[in-house]
Amino acid sequence: MTPDALERLLGDPYDTANPYGFAAAVARDEQDAFPEELCAKLREAGFHLNYLPREWGGRFESFDRSMLLVRTAARRDLNVMPGTMFGITAATCLALDGSPEQRKRAAEILTEGGAIGFALSEADHGSDLLANTTRLEPTPDGWELTGTKWLVGLGHRCEAAYVVARTGERGPAAFSAILVDLTTGPGLTRGPLLPTAGMRGIDFADLVFDRFPVPREALVGREGEALESVMKAQQVVRVMSMAGSLGIADTALRLTLDHAAGRRVGRTTVLDSPYPRRELAIASAALLAADAVALAASRGIHVVPETFSVWGCAAKHVVAESTEEVLRRCGGVLASRAVLRDNLFQKLQRDAAVVRVVDTSPLANLRSFASQLPQTLSFRGAGPHQSAAPPRGATSPHASAAKTQIRTVFDLDEPLPPYAPGRLDLNARGYDPVTTALPFVASEALAGLTTPTDHPTAELVTRLVTAVGSLPADLANADRDTGLIDMADRFTWLHTAASCLHLWWANEHNPFFTTAWLQATLAHLLSRATGTDPRHEGPAQLPALDITTDLHDHDQLFSALPVHLA
Repeated sequence: MTPDALERLLGDPYDTANPYGFAAAVARDEQDAFPEELCAKLREAGFHLNYLPREWGGRFESFDRSMLLVRTAARRDLNVMPGTMFGITAATCLALDGSPEQRKRAAEILTEGGAIGFALSEADHGSDLLANTTRLEPTPDGWELTGTKWLVGLGHRCEAAYVVARTGERGPAAFSAILVDLTTGPGLTRGPLLPTAGMRGIDFADLVFDRFPVPREALVGREGEALESVMKAQQVVRVMSMAGSLGIADTALRLTLDHAAGRRVGRTTVLDSPYPRRELAIASAALLAADAVALAASRGIHVVPETFSVWGCAAKHVVAESTEEVLRRCGGVLASRAVLRDNLFQKLQRDAAVVRVVDTSPLANLRSFASQLPQTLSFRGAGPHQSAAPPRGATSPHASAAKTQIRTVFDLDEPLPPYAPGRLDLNARGYDPVTTALPFVASEALAGLTTPTDHPTAELVTRLVTAVGSLPADLANADRDTGLIDMADRFTWLHTAASCLHLWWANEHNPFFTTAWLQATLAHLLSRATGTDPRHEGPAQLPALDITTDLHDHDQLFSALPVHLA
């Protein structure tokens, strides 16, 4: 299935009689109703198979393809993601460490449209996983599971669950994973539904285990290795969760453009009034930048999965924060229409608040790679004649090798290698090909930006190179208490700006990646990197609004990859 075919299948979302449209999504939201009819239609079309490997009976080809498909569906209602794809975390963990029998069982459940819960968090401990208390005790016949897992997605519907429980006393090696059947046996209570502000109608619930019997063969992988598998799997989940944020941002901007073009203020439209126009330009630049970093990440995980303990976190952060930026700017333009309860924009705001924390909180996400920054920034400066330890699987430690990898990732005509989950790592070992290749790519880009109209963009490229080059010194002078987190935040925006430059450089014949697109995205991202109000770079971002209005006029998704909308 292609995104275009999916759009034709689900029909015009503006049609109030369409059960797969916006009005139906708002009605479900008001009633806290699960999207039964929409999810059934998607399962019938095989939508839920697009994250499952072919050896499991799925249709997965590449992350860029799957993310675009999910994003297209999620623009109608974010709930299609939890409704059809909440098994992705458990499936990824099992793909890494599951036995053939466990993978077969998971494939049977998921390909038939069932759900496997992911039971990791506990209410009293949040992201402090090492404090979790749910325990797996050995018995003569296997194990007994006791404890409460919190906020399990599809907790009332899942037929099985991937559960992480304590088998030791302290440290990361104290936790093991099991795949348990939840359809039979005593000792399990599914708690009441836990209502959330967004994703209304999705059954989040506690799973309460009281000496729940677990067969010995339910252990996934080796005892004490669960957290390693989970941390690797979260890298994949972060890539796919970006599709939900992008779908929300797409619909929010589309609704606001409709309003701004149709409403007059004096002799002109809202869209042509200076202040709203600047606000929508900022929203457009934020969305185009988020689209770029998500596209890059979804391709990069095929080429250099070893780096995704940094790359995936950076992309997730920027996409989530940029979606908030889009909603904030659009809300300002919509004014009172943005605060009416029973409208789509309110649902988008609530859903965005949930999807940004569904795999990890923004702070936990930054913390997860902040400790790698000193080594990453040191490696970034390594040249062909300097030594630096490359990550497992990297072809070379210096920037010219990174440039080769960058060409494969960012040239959208380049075929991608097969996804290799076994190459995921918990530490990028100081290697970020996106920023490492920046000096090489920027040099070539500046050589082509020589006309007077190119000068503003060339200046932004130079600012980007300077900003990335100053990161090691800035890190050395950072505040001891919060400085590392602040630097991680800054790094994500500069990483994204470098991604935009790489896309422009690697796709010179692609009409989407114009110099105006590059100017708008770089101006926006550099302002975010320095913590300044993007309005200070307002004129430079105006071309972004021209791009999004043109895409909207031609019924195209706000993306570098063309999708024709119903």
